[in-house]
Amino acid sequence: MNLAEAPDWLLAVWSRALAEAGSAAPPNEVSRMGAKLLERWANPARTFHGINHLITVLEKADELAQEASCPSLVRLSAFYHGAVLSNARGPGEQHAWGEDEAASAVLAEGQLRHLELPEAKAVRVANLIVQLGARPPQIKDPDLAVLCDAERAVLASDPKSYRRYAEAVRAECGDEPLQTILTARIAVLRHWLAQDRLFLTSGTAAWEDAARNNIEAELARTTRDLAAMESPALHPSAGGALRPAVVGRVGGSFAAGGRLTVV
Repeated sequence: MNLAEAPDWLLAVWSRALAEAGSAAPPNEVSRMGAKLLERWANPARTFHGINHLITVLEKADELAQEASCPSLVRLSAFYHGAVLSNARGPGEQHAWGEDEAASAVLAEGQLRHLELPEAKAVRVANLIVQLGARPPQIKDPDLAVLCDAERAVLASDPKSYRRYAEAVRAECGDEPLQTILTARIAVLRHWLAQDRLFLTSGTAAWEDAARNNIEAELARTTRDLAAMESPALHPSAGGALRPAVVGRVGGSFAAGGRLTVV
């Protein structure tokens, strides 16, 4: 979805969240900054982490809002959590794929201060975004729990939508070697399945089984794809067939030629 196709209510939600959080900025500056923020999300390179992803996170955050202590700050965190998208090599030729929460947090704090949000609340939004990237195994902060579950909600999609998500995230990896992508994705999928709970809030109880079924199915597909790549008889150069692989970004890291964090 490009910026012209973005629903008008996005800017209304942005403006309302700022007002509820205590911003004293003039309405025209709030609108201007909101439009600039949405331009980031509308970048064509964002095949998954774009406007539609932002909309989903905001909608899921609203579904879970009664469990948050400050829903307006959760919404502002959602608007900024993936404002910076990384697809560049770093030290040691590691590759960072997807949302850069650390850089997004810095951007959020600076812009929210500019928009005259009280300093403590601007810092709070930045901290929520940083913690989202780290995604600790135990979360007692209700706002962070809501933000994490809203961002991870895509894992509990219907199977067809889940496969579209995986394909779209794969496209954001650019020209990274396919074997590196497959290996990294398998590590992430296994990491998720090893967790006691994928979701943290009481309103997501029904999401758990759907998410695990999707992840298990993707793990089976991706494991077969990697095995096919490593088998000379099935290697594409030997005339074998290999389906497109998938990789994503949602809290976790992998260091075998790249760093991966997944939605």
